[in-house]
Amino acid sequence: MTDRYCNSLIVLALHILFIVSSWASASVLDDAARNIEKYRKGNAVIEFVSPDGDPIKDVEVAVEQTSHDFLFGNYIRPRHYNNTQYLNRFKELFNFIELLEFNWGQYEPDEGKPLLKERMSFIRNWCMPNGLTRFYGHMLVWTRQYDKYPRSGLPMWLFNYNKTTQYRLLKERIRREVTDYKDIDIIWDVVNEAVHCRVWGDWNKDSYIQNKFPEPLERIVPYVRDALTWAHQANPDAKLLINDYRVIVEGNFRRRYKQLIDTLISDKTPLSAIGIQAHEPFKGKYWYSPEELWRTYELFGSQTGRPIYITEFFYVSDESQQIRGNYRRGNWSPDSQADAVEEFYRVSFGHPSVEAIIYFGLTDSDVVQCGLLDEQYNPKPAWYRLKKLIWEEWTTEATGRTSHDGTFRFRGFFGRYKVTARLGNAVRKFNIHLEKNKPNRWIFTLNLTEN
Repeated sequence: MTDRYCNSLIVLALHILFIVSSWASASVLDDAARNIEKYRKGNAVIEFVSPDGDPIKDVEVAVEQTSHDFLFGNYIRPRHYNNTQYLNRFKELFNFIELLEFNWGQYEPDEGKPLLKERMSFIRNWCMPNGLTRFYGHMLVWTRQYDKYPRSGLPMWLFNYNKTTQYRLLKERIRREVTDYKDIDIIWDVVNEAVHCRVWGDWNKDSYIQNKFPEPLERIVPYVRDALTWAHQANPDAKLLINDYRVIVEGNFRRRYKQLIDTLISDKTPLSAIGIQAHEPFKGKYWYSPEELWRTYELFGSQTGRPIYITEFFYVSDESQQIRGNYRRGNWSPDSQADAVEEFYRVSFGHPSVEAIIYFGLTDSDVVQCGLLDEQYNPKPAWYRLKKLIWEEWTTEATGRTSHDGTFRFRGFFGRYKVTARLGNAVRKFNIHLEKNKPNRWIFTLNLTEN
């Protein structure tokens, strides 16, 4: 068999593989689109009656969605608190805040002086007045140590104590933070990167020792289980997750993460959700196929019965960087970044297990050539694509008139709505919240004698 003939067979095989892969991806995207209609929307009935309880027909009704229940997020660091340009761009697109920095070294650089006041002031004085009331606390436990403050995973003063005292202080730290934020709607990343980082207390080992020498699962489980249990004891209503990366692609980390989760669930450890970082492998250069994402959501969501939070996700736009993986070929660019981002959101929003997607980096100043905005806060194609998805395609507006029984019916995405009712010169405004697994029927009284 000649080399030329062999090469022709290889090319043919790759062509067939590409066709099969394209067909499978299209099938997943079709399933996701159907699921968006099925799982992300609900039927709503608004009824208008007179003060005597009689139905009012022919009321002009307009409903306009003002917020989403699904969590579309990005992060805000303390350095952004007074950056008006950053904050204005953030609220233009997102409704969920990844609060950085909660890792111990950055949150309590000086012993006994956690930065609670700074964080809480930002939450109370900017987030809530701007309608941003849901948060992701990243993170309570992380055994990586990469520098001194302000880039510190662990506080330097912690190493003045022996390991027994360190563990007691960790317990107190977890309970303190969860208690301090008890009145805030926050889901906690309780343990970050447990299947990648060294086990708590093994300070003589490299931070990412498990990349080369994986620790036995039985060494990892105890401190992860303790941390989740302590957080739950501090606030039984708190939402808790663990978080790790390189678990979308097939491999050892994916298997070990699933084993860790299964063990925690089997032990009845309080675990509310599964966190998945989606920027690895290759730091945003790997273009996930729709099938890879779907299989991952089935494995970690459907099989565990826990919702999935995509906690850290980005794609690059650097034209000098090659697209990695087996799904797409060529180099990255702002346009290919936009295509990949849109596809990722469509697949993820279309899987019922996914509750949140956090794009990890608003601007190229924060994550070089991975942001949705450039360094001057100008939108890149991915920003426009994502904004169109969230605030046009996945946002509901409906108009019409009430029928003879005084009802106006519509189907919309779950979230909050402004309702405007008009009959003659009378105009009334109402607010409703279209929620999953709720009756979603409202009765409003219109007094037509008032102008």
